[in-house]
Amino acid sequence: MTTVPQIIPADALPVNLSERRAPIWWGMVMLIVIELTVFSTLVASYFYLKAGSPVWPPDGIKPPELLLPSINAGILILSSLPVWWADHAIRKGDTRRLKIGLGIGFVMGAVFLALKAVEYAGNEYTWATNAYGSIVWTITGFHSAHVLILLIKTVVVLVLAFRGFFNERRNVAVQVNGLYWHFVVLVWIPLFAALYLSPRFL
Repeated sequence: MTTVPQIIPADALPVNLSERRAPIWWGMVMLIVIELTVFSTLVASYFYLKAGSPVWPPDGIKPPELLLPSINAGILILSSLPVWWADHAIRKGDTRRLKIGLGIGFVMGAVFLALKAVEYAGNEYTWATNAYGSIVWTITGFHSAHVLILLIKTVVVLVLAFRGFFNERRNVAVQVNGLYWHFVVLVWIPLFAALYLSPRFL
């Protein structure tokens, strides 16, 4: 006599822990700690090179303009709001606000990258010009790579959202994406201060 396997309803499947005890949540926290260390080292390297140079930027390079980078920084900082809104929406089971919030955040992140490309296309130096060019391009390139990765992650989460994967219980991937988004946004603030403000005011 054979037994018919029991079919388990989808709602009864594990939800991969939607609270902060989820292993993937703590994994993201540990990744952020590591990346924060790398960014801190890059900023320390920038100021080490600055301290050893009688003029900064060297070789007659003008200090960076502030208007476009400031507008762009504002766009990136504000992008955290729709992502936060999306995160809180899905915890209440609101998939419509989840999709809208992630979509707006994605567009704002893409605009940041596009404006960053416009800004650096007009630079009078490259990564190979001198130590200043090398450290500036390394820091901005490293951060821009993080924004690009973040956009790719957000597309994946959006696709899953449109396929109905998330609800008020199953949303840890949204939380982790939001956590990483806010980190990438917040870390740009000290980087902006170092790269754009310190050459003019320190």
